[in-house]
Amino acid sequence: MVNKMKWFPPRMYTVLAALFAVAVLNIFLSIGQATIKPQTITVTEPVVNCQLLKSHTVQYVEKPVTVVEYIERTQKMPVELRDFSDTGELKQWLVEVGMNTTTTYFQSPGVTIDCDDYALDMQHKALADGYIMSFEIISISEYNAVFKSKLPSGQSLHAINLVIIGNDAYYIEPQTNEIGFAVHLD
Repeated sequence: MVNKMKWFPPRMYTVLAALFAVAVLNIFLSIGQATIKPQTITVTEPVVNCQLLKSHTVQYVEKPVTVVEYIERTQKMPVELRDFSDTGELKQWLVEVGMNTTTTYFQSPGVTIDCDDYALDMQHKALADGYIMSFEIISISEYNAVFKSKLPSGQSLHAINLVIIGNDAYYIEPQTNEIGFAVHLD
């Protein structure tokens, strides 16, 4: 038997041929890449520029953009406060306030909404419209002497509002808008 010795087994020839093909392909690709010059591409978007650095590599550069937004702001300017000019103006204001606003009190357990809440609310509305109106506490006897509607006898004090018109002071019942003459000042 003659033993023939082969330099490489048949599989080894296949592997060597594949390695040679890959080496030749790398040489051609590296030569091809050396001739490609980086180029700049301008994207039409105003925020991002795109630059081609190498094949298959893109760099994005973000640039800040100034955004102008118009915001509507309302500002309350201080109103010059004044007294009502006459009882007609006071009555007209009471009608307008009654037609244009509605006050609803939602009671929490243990919280009582009573006369002082209504009187303070009316005072705030008057001040918002530029009128001087005070918050007053009067006795039940004084209340019953001034107003047509009477308070129950179990109540000792009541909260109302007061305005000055000329030299006269007028009480206002905030829950009914009734006006009662209080006193002449001079």
